[in-house]
Parts: sequence; structure tokens; C-alpha cells
Amino acid sequence: MREVKDFIKDKKIDLKRLKKFGFKLKDNSYYYDIFLLNNQFKMSIKINLDNSIFTEIIDTETNETYVLHLLEMKRSGYSEKVYKTYNEVLEKIQKECFEDERFKVNYTKEIIEYVKNKYGDELEFLWEKSPKNAVIRRKSSNKWYAVILTVSKRKLNLDCDEIIEVINLHNIAEEIEKLIDNKKYFPAYHMNKKYWCTICLDGTVELEEIYKLIDISYELAE
Repeated sequence: MREVKDFIKDKKIDLKRLKKFGFKLKDNSYYYDIFLLNNQFKMSIKINLDNSIFTEIIDTETNETYVLHLLEMKRSGYSEKVYKTYNEVLEKIQKECFEDERFKVNYTKEIIEYVKNKYGDELEFLWEKSPKNAVIRRKSSNKWYAVILTVSKRKLNLDCDEIIEVINLHNIAEEIEKLIDNKKYFPAYHMNKKYWCTICLDGTVELEEIYKLIDISYELAE
């Protein structure tokens, strides 16, 4: 079996979803087999608890390991078809069996869950060069109502280089002016400071208060 590198970077295994998908536990690893392209190939996947993942494709006619799909320079029409099918299986496993772990703070995770449960909205990672920054937008208007960022405290004019997770939320200008104290609420990082503020997700502002501000931001994104 060959290890698949970076496939589940910043992801965390959800063991319940892994079992529901069809993976079987054996010797502290999870295994799953599937036949591809009208049973011409058998694909085996092994996932370890350290998040490492290994795959193997067997040609069912010869019972030999098939590797052409892994050789990018040599992929042609047929091996490209195998590669596409192989990749679709991995993407499905990634989507259905793993949780995003780009954000580590419990506060952030609670907020993501709140938004998902109340509004059905998911994080969107729009910037390749900033993979730990995400936006949340209202489906009906396609407008952003929250932005979650990973930044240095120094970016908020605090005398510290600690990397933290923050959320930017929208509000009316009068309320933003009242909120900003540079202790709990900061002028919005990288956004319009008249209508947005930044909150550190480190416990300085209670979750319930953040939820209320998220709801206001959501309403303003209509």
C-alpha cells in the first residue's frame, strides 16, 4: 500500500462516520474495499488513527497491483480514467468521514456549529494563501455575515505576537462605535471598520454574546 500525502491535512477522523461509511476495524487500523470500473479493479483503503491513509489498487484479472494512475507523467486515457475514479472515492471519504480541523479553538468550533445548526451555512475557504481564513455567507443574498481568521495579536494593535483565532461581524455604525473598546471588541481587521468589528475567540467575550452579534450580522446580510 502507498501512503496518500496531505490528503487529510487539517482534518480529524470521525470514527462513527468512518464505521457508517463501511470501514472495518482491524489491528488498530480501519479498512475499506470497493470495486471500480465494472469490477475491473479492487481499491483498498487503510486509515490509521494518526490520520495517515494508504491505498492500493489491484487489477482483478491479473491480481497484480496497478500503479499507472499514480504516475502523473505516464497517465493516458485509461489510466486517467482509473485515477479519476480513484480520486472520487477518496474525496467522498474525505467529505463523509472527516471533520475540518483548521480551527483549533473550542470557541471557534462552537461558533461554527451554531451557524451550521441555526442557518445551515458552512465555512468557505476562499484564499489559497490563507488556508486558515474563512467566510460565512447568507444563502439568500450571497453576502458575508461572518469572517473567521487566524491572525497575530499584533494585527489588532496588541503588544504580542501570539497567533489567535478571531471573528469579524457586521453591525450598524452606531453599534460598532459603542462596542469598540480595544479590549473585547476591536476595529475590524482587514474590513470596513465603520460597519465591522473583530472579536478574539479566546473567552474575553461570552459565546452567548457572540451568538447575538452573529444573529444581528446575519439579518444585516439580507
